[in-house]
Amino acid sequence: MSAAMKTIVFTAAAAKAFDTPQAREAVGGVTKALRGRDGFRMRAGEYRVLFNEDAATILVVSVGRRRGATHVSEALMPQTILTAKGEELVVLSRAEYERLSALAALAEEDAEDVAGYDAAIADLAAGRDERLPAEVSTLLLRGASLLSAIRRWRGVTQVELAARAGLSQGYLSDLESGRRKGAKETLEALAKGLDVPAAWLG
Repeated sequence: MSAAMKTIVFTAAAAKAFDTPQAREAVGGVTKALRGRDGFRMRAGEYRVLFNEDAATILVVSVGRRRGATHVSEALMPQTILTAKGEELVVLSRAEYERLSALAALAEEDAEDVAGYDAAIADLAAGRDERLPAEVSTLLLRGASLLSAIRRWRGVTQVELAARAGLSQGYLSDLESGRRKGAKETLEALAKGLDVPAAWLG
């Protein structure tokens, strides 16, 4: 008996962060449960993805850059020195110092992941962010840009949307492909033409 496939759904904020070539290439790393939370984090390259899940859905709540951390191999045991005042000092090899520094950086990054997850969940609960339709999220995962995914979900052609927003079809095509970035007013006009909240695009 095979397990049911889960639907992946993005929040609007996570979808905007995911809508870059660098983030798309990096997603697909190792997944780990967040300490003390129901959520999970996935780290790959320079990016991290924070998400939670239920029986049918994986909800991506945050996508962002992560701080770099290097793994350093185990070093020799440190030496201790007792000062004239009775203070005990520890002398570490460079390798051991770097290993401990890397572990501290990873612990700090874990704490940042938990804080980022909590902030994203709070934004959802307070209505500052919202879940995108599953169809939009599926199109994003298949390579469509966020603007293209929303337009296709709405069943609108580029020509129709360009007319609604007062743009040329060529300019809209450039926006969807990422060749150009739209001004705030342009994104608001597109959101209005698609009958979606402006926050989904802006």
